[in-house]
Amino acid sequence: MIHVVLVELKIPENVGFIARVLKNFGYENLWLYKCKVTEESFKTAANARDLLEKARKIEDLNSFLSKFNLVVGTTGISGGEYRYFRKPMLTPNELKEFIEGEVAILFGREDYGLLNEELEMCHVLVKIPTSDIYPVMNVSHAVAVILYELSSKKTSEEKLATAGDIEIMISKVSELMELIDFPAVRRKREIVTLRRVLGRARMRDYEFESLMGIFTKTISFIKKLRTEKEKSKEENLTS
Repeated sequence: MIHVVLVELKIPENVGFIARVLKNFGYENLWLYKCKVTEESFKTAANARDLLEKARKIEDLNSFLSKFNLVVGTTGISGGEYRYFRKPMLTPNELKEFIEGEVAILFGREDYGLLNEELEMCHVLVKIPTSDIYPVMNVSHAVAVILYELSSKKTSEEKLATAGDIEIMISKVSELMELIDFPAVRRKREIVTLRRVLGRARMRDYEFESLMGIFTKTISFIKKLRTEKEKSKEENLTS
């Protein structure tokens, strides 16, 4: 199921136009995170006013996203200082192949889109192919293009791992990185890469449990070896 998440939209009319777009393509789940909603929003929503009235507000974006199976970020920018935050970049048509389970699609601010820390939370990034002369689209138009592409997608009913599950696995990997003295300066970048890989994998819940068992056992084994090594060292010193 598709959930459209609007992040800090500043122009009330855009919120209304987006509600209208959702209704055009048969979607109902609209979420608002710090968006400006006024009577102008309801005017531009037109016959989708009911959908805007039912739109739910988000208090904590990170906690909210943890329950989804796939978190999708949208952007009109592919470069920048943190280029690795913006890879891989899919087209809306390519995104269709990854849509399964509960999916949150984030659309950011009209002026500068989603922040790097918000993009970092996403499993997949989408960029609509546009002219290099003027690549950035109005947010409501971007929503329309993406929902049109996804409207023909059929999804399965299998239970998938959630974003929260993936973060639990990432915490295990982070612990493993620390145990093996993985270079600290590279950890954040590799964690972002891992989050993207796991998000695109559409991991089933039983696959998650299997991998977690491997990571947990590996960490326990390394800790046991370290404890035995320290104990042996102490015994040698006292003998």
